[in-house]
Amino acid sequence: MTKITGKKGCGLGNFRPKWLQKFATPKSFMTVFGLLGTVQAMAFVYFIATLTTMERRFGIPSRTTGLMLSGNEMSQICLSLFLSYAGGQRNRPLWLAWGVAFSAFSCIILFAPHALFGPGEKAISLTKEYAERHTVNQTVVEIRERMGLCSEERTEKECEEGDYSIIPPLLVFLSQFILGIGTTLSHSLGQPYIDDNTKKTNTPMLLGLTLALRTIGPALGFVIGYLCLSLYVDPTLTPLIDKKDSRWIGAWWLGWLFLASAMMVFAFLIALFPKSLPKTKPADKQIPAKSFEIDYPEPKPPSMKEFPTALKRLLKNKLLVVNIFSGIFYILGGSGYITYMTKYIEIQFEKSAAESNLVMGPVVLLAMVMGFLVSGVVISKYKPTPKYLLGWNVIVGMVFVLGELALTFISCEKTNLVGYNPANRSINFMNTCNMGCGCENLKFSPVCLEEGSLTFYSACHAGCHSLHKNGKNQTYGDCTCIPEDEVSLPNLEIEDSYQYRTYRGKVKEGHCPSPCGSAFTLLIVLSCFMHFLGSSGKIGNILVNYRAVDPIDKSFAQGLALLLVSLLAFIPGPIIFGALIDSACIIWDSSCGKKGNCWFYDKHAFRKNLNLTAAAITTIGVILDGVVCYLGRDLRLYDEEEPPAMTKTTEQNGTARL
Repeated sequence: MTKITGKKGCGLGNFRPKWLQKFATPKSFMTVFGLLGTVQAMAFVYFIATLTTMERRFGIPSRTTGLMLSGNEMSQICLSLFLSYAGGQRNRPLWLAWGVAFSAFSCIILFAPHALFGPGEKAISLTKEYAERHTVNQTVVEIRERMGLCSEERTEKECEEGDYSIIPPLLVFLSQFILGIGTTLSHSLGQPYIDDNTKKTNTPMLLGLTLALRTIGPALGFVIGYLCLSLYVDPTLTPLIDKKDSRWIGAWWLGWLFLASAMMVFAFLIALFPKSLPKTKPADKQIPAKSFEIDYPEPKPPSMKEFPTALKRLLKNKLLVVNIFSGIFYILGGSGYITYMTKYIEIQFEKSAAESNLVMGPVVLLAMVMGFLVSGVVISKYKPTPKYLLGWNVIVGMVFVLGELALTFISCEKTNLVGYNPANRSINFMNTCNMGCGCENLKFSPVCLEEGSLTFYSACHAGCHSLHKNGKNQTYGDCTCIPEDEVSLPNLEIEDSYQYRTYRGKVKEGHCPSPCGSAFTLLIVLSCFMHFLGSSGKIGNILVNYRAVDPIDKSFAQGLALLLVSLLAFIPGPIIFGALIDSACIIWDSSCGKKGNCWFYDKHAFRKNLNLTAAAITTIGVILDGVVCYLGRDLRLYDEEEPPAMTKTTEQNGTARL
């Protein structure tokens, strides 16, 4: 056998023990890199899962959220070409480890807003401890005001700006900027390292396994999100509301401490791998059966003088550029779901943030894992020609567009909010009955009259005069502004003709649940099918990026793809869809005249804006996939690279050198 050694072997510095060398294999690296991807994906999804909670905590509108998320892409735009070009020919595991360390630091920064601002006065005021401290010596009027009851003697409140600050969004932007460094190094160096250190016929299967491990991460991220958001933002306090209350703020900050610690562990493990892994290849039949150690000369790292030439070489590669742009439009079309899926489920199906994460996340992501694994095994075993492999992506894209169009029609019924006219999207929560209750400046705190399934802006707007507590649940009574004729409710133009009555039953906190039937189940089934097919085409696109370029340009091509995707998809995507979602908002939170987060959306407008826009953008990606299929019809996907020829053999000391 002829043994080709890796440079220096496993370890760091002078720490390179013999027992560690047995882990210098593609499988070991794939396992560590895959598990690292799991943790990175956990962090990404945990951020998405806690996004709406952060919006409520710091009063951040969705448009601003899109700008905060752009920090990741900003750093990728600024650094991806340089990092992928410079790191591609150097010690890739070591550079990758530094990237993971940066990712860990970004998690610490995401914890910083809670460390600086705490849980917030609004969240604290909804706890048992706060009530016990402030109920003593309060007048009946003050208690009624604090509980949001109808009070003719309500006093004018001074403006309080404590919960609103530009610092939390800036910290999130900074964390995303630093995270982009780690993302760049991971995507541009990790997968090419696997491809360079394994047989080309095994690459699809190993990529499938790696992507599957990365996809398990989001499922775990959703679970962590559920567990953290099920705890109150300050776990040491006892909340007087439950998770279904729209004012509930979970412990969004807790998961970042765990994720930062996990990333630091993987940064150390990745750094232990050598620059190149040892390979074992059959000896030439002409050479006597003797073991030779072949030490190929280390390639010279690229200089920055060669950078423009290499970049020009990639930009002139039609197949590579079209393949990158097809991915751009797919990601741009899907960015609304990627960023706002938790909010989508909360609004359309009235699930809590915790329920959205637990129910939707693991089920859909399991379908993606199966798609990666099945496609990886099938491609490695049957080696479909480029025509069939890339043609499959076109079919997948068409099905995805049809799925996005179908999502436009899947939702629960609209919430019957008293004072909101869905026909012209006008609102008027004040009427002749509650005009004297002092409800003008109250925050949105919906209450539900189950009889008739009517939701009121607040207990005050329903004219409620009494409060009844039962543990975390509280109900309201003696509500005098209940419309007699419920059928005419949505028609604001005839508001003066309403007849009001006093309701002696109990009015509950929160929205009235809207009938859903099988809508949520249908959403899960359709989403699973779409994501299974979508993930099955991912490996084909990655192989095109690897095989359409010279081996020396492989990491650089990944860096170019990351740059263009960041610039044209990841940055504008969340901003575009955030603005579309904001346009469907009916009730905005405000403090001191400043607009905060949205409390109530027009479901139909939200759903239509997101899904139809996504379908239109994805259609462009499908067309470009058709062009990729044509240009790449003769691409050599599975050919093994020939090892360098031996020009001279020296048997002394059993070593053969070039």
